[in-house]
Amino acid sequence: MYKPIPKKPEPTELKTAFLRLLRNQKNEAGYFKARTKLVWEKFFGKHTADNTRDLMVRNHKLYVYVTNAPLRNQLTMVREGIRQRLNEEFGEEYLEEVIVK
Repeated sequence: MYKPIPKKPEPTELKTAFLRLLRNQKNEAGYFKARTKLVWEKFFGKHTADNTRDLMVRNHKLYVYVTNAPLRNQLTMVREGIRQRLNEEFGEEYLEEVIVK
């Protein structure tokens, strides 16, 4: 009797598999913080990156700590654009709000 050969699952790209491994319930905020740090200077420029003291993700909110008051005001005005740009990079609507301090 003829038995069909079962199909093998499609191979997952190594990058996709690694990102899936890194992102789990316990480490989700850390995962998005690391991804944000990777693109921060590329998206928002060297001046912004040099004056950003820290980035923190908690409860689907990105906290941006800035050392330069005029830059802080500028980033506050474009918070929604920052959120949209990062969510596009993530490929999902993860960040609900950007808070600049």
